[in-house]
Amino acid sequence: MEKEVTHTRFLPLKLSLQKIVAHVYFFFNSLGLKGGLLYTNILTPFLIYWIFRKRQLKLLFYAILVLIPFSLIHYQQGVDLKTFALSHALFISTIIFVICVYIYCSQYASLKTVLKQILVLNFILVLIAIPFYFAPLPYQKLFWYTNLFTGQKLYTRLALFTFEASYYALLMIPICTYYFFKHAFNEQFVKGKYELLMAFLPILLSMSFGVIGALIISACLLCWWFRKSIVHYKIPVLIITSLVLITFVALILLVLLSPDNMLVQRIGNIFSGEDTSTNGRTFESFAIGWKVAQLKSIWFGCGLGQVKLLMPEVVMQFFSHWGKDNAYRIPNTVAETLAIFGIFGLIVRFGFIFYFFIKTKVYTNYFRLTLFLFVFIYQFTGSYVTNSVEYVIWVLAFTNVFPEFNRRQPNHNLPNV
Repeated sequence: MEKEVTHTRFLPLKLSLQKIVAHVYFFFNSLGLKGGLLYTNILTPFLIYWIFRKRQLKLLFYAILVLIPFSLIHYQQGVDLKTFALSHALFISTIIFVICVYIYCSQYASLKTVLKQILVLNFILVLIAIPFYFAPLPYQKLFWYTNLFTGQKLYTRLALFTFEASYYALLMIPICTYYFFKHAFNEQFVKGKYELLMAFLPILLSMSFGVIGALIISACLLCWWFRKSIVHYKIPVLIITSLVLITFVALILLVLLSPDNMLVQRIGNIFSGEDTSTNGRTFESFAIGWKVAQLKSIWFGCGLGQVKLLMPEVVMQFFSHWGKDNAYRIPNTVAETLAIFGIFGLIVRFGFIFYFFIKTKVYTNYFRLTLFLFVFIYQFTGSYVTNSVEYVIWVLAFTNVFPEFNRRQPNHNLPNV
């Protein structure tokens, strides 16, 4: 049970195992670890015990039941047993964590408190991180992620204590979505401008075009979905229109005043099809996923842990511009699913997605539909099959965590939340 320890007007603090895990997951999950290992993986025995105490082990049983037929087929096809076993352990560990998230979201009413704590603590870290952007590289790397983009130019983005900027941006999506809807339908919107700044500034500083692009597209689709009712709400229409106009004007000014700016060059490369990161995360990932699966079985894939063993051969033969450092992972969830589990794996994946979309009536809630549209789009442009952050967004989309954001009749404001 959660017990209140202290309480302040600005930031309620409560101590519980669930909240400690939530903060570790958001801020420190990969800090000091290598090889894709996370602290939520290390905590797996405790998480299994927690699931057992909640009498929800059947959920884990169902998940493993789906995995077993694929694993048996992959074993018969021939696999490297060490990587096969380790990857299964990592995959099942991710499933266990996601089940815990589902149980927490379904049974506890403190998610708003957790989001508020994370919002405030994250913004404090962002303020601390900003001066480090101008510091020498060894110090800058404490909070910022630097890599090369098209043209071999350094590209520095906010990542805090995560291993990559787009991963950090993905963590922020549920928080941004929650605070947008918390204030967008509220007549006292102006009072929430600081929370919106705290939520959206980190994503902008992460400069993750995949995440930002998917968020913009999902917002546009949401407006189209609720086109008949959303026009009755002045504030969200004003916000969306203002953001579109500000973005458009800012881009024009950047192009006219600073055509050599790195941001302008990156956007230009994306639209011209010359951006190596965008190409690698989209159609090239699908091409590699298809060819890797073909090496074993296009219908059932090559199996967990086998992509990094088979992929170098495909990259060297067809995508040599990727280089050796990028020849071990497919940076696209759907493409990696194709490589690992084949066409049948994709059928199972999208079968579950559409089943839960209909079963849980995602389309009746603004918050959940936005997350669904976002993560549905993003899975085609990034992420990976053991990315717990992506699965957490799926869980929030399929769980009625914020019923106050359910679709309502026009001229009825959402309640204060």
